[in-house]
Amino acid sequence: MTFSKRMTIAIATAAVLLNAVAPLAGADTITVSGNGEGSSTHVNVDTNTTTQVNQSNDANISNHVNSTASSGGNSSNGNTGGSSNITTGNATTNTSVTNVANLNSANVTDTGDNGSTDVNVTGNESGSKNIANVNNTNTVFVNQTNDANIHNSVDGDASTGGNHASGNTHGDTNVTTGNANTTVNVGNAVNANIASVTNGGTGNTSVTIADNGKHSANVVGLDQYSSVVLGQDNDAHIGNFVDADATSGDNSANSNTHGKTTVTTGNATTNDTVDNAANFNAADPDGDYVTGGVSVDVNTNGRDSWNSVYADTNDVIAPTQKNDQGFWNDVSGDATTGMNSAHGHKGGSSTVTTQNGSSTNTVNNAGNVNTVGSLGSYTIGTTFDFSGLLGFLNGLTL
Repeated sequence: MTFSKRMTIAIATAAVLLNAVAPLAGADTITVSGNGEGSSTHVNVDTNTTTQVNQSNDANISNHVNSTASSGGNSSNGNTGGSSNITTGNATTNTSVTNVANLNSANVTDTGDNGSTDVNVTGNESGSKNIANVNNTNTVFVNQTNDANIHNSVDGDASTGGNHASGNTHGDTNVTTGNANTTVNVGNAVNANIASVTNGGTGNTSVTIADNGKHSANVVGLDQYSSVVLGQDNDAHIGNFVDADATSGDNSANSNTHGKTTVTTGNATTNDTVDNAANFNAADPDGDYVTGGVSVDVNTNGRDSWNSVYADTNDVIAPTQKNDQGFWNDVSGDATTGMNSAHGHKGGSSTVTTQNGSSTNTVNNAGNVNTVGSLGSYTIGTTFDFSGLLGFLNGLTL
């Protein structure tokens, strides 16, 4: 008997590939010139470019699988004057549970800079007061959050044993079982954040204060600020309970008279594999995302003029990556060919032959990886499968 059960849950919860394209801001030219004696001029320019990406996933997955295959549990008792034979076929269970959940992929390109800015305070007459304030800000916010709670409970049983041939008279008694095989595969791949930010910043800026009259006051305030703020947060709680049993034993052939008694079991095998991969963050804030240069030219201004330039340029790249995981694996594999009995016979031989009992249990846990920098040869996309994530994690050099 073959019993096969496959449960596949392929969930890419709000799997997002985001391409944010913001137009470039045009160039700014500020000119304060040709103003008369004693005039007052004040110019304020604010140029702001903001790109904000928020991605959040929450997955709650619970699987309970009970898989049973049996060709055993047979009886041939109390027969007289002939042979008694019990022969069972194979019993096989195959159970596969795959959970894939929670991928955020943000590819923010061409967010734009704020263009170039030219400030010219020139040719103003004596005693004039000229003020120009320029504020260029380019900010990208990327927030990616995943929360996964997975509970898998798998109970797989394959049995060809538990057969009884007892109390038979004047004949041979034979009990022969087939193989019992149980295979359980559980795969969990959850919580990946991938963010790439390129082509941003602020443009080049030039400031010129020239040819202004005596006693003039000329002030230029310049503030340039470029920032990339990346927040990646994963929280995974995975519990796996696997109970796999394969039995070809527990057979009895007792108290038979005047005949051969033979008990022969097949192989009993369990193969259990649990793979967990959780919590992966990859951030690549491109190095070109910076403010442009500043050039200042103050020349040929009149006697006792007051000329001031206040320039403040800041570049901030602030990636924050956080992982929290809890893996709980309880795997029990039991392969039995023994516990057979053949006793109490009269006038005949008794033979018990068992085959191999093999139980193989494998648990692989991979998690909590943070990388900042080039994403290398790995492709950012919406494809997120268990084998791919495991390969990615195994290929990293930490």
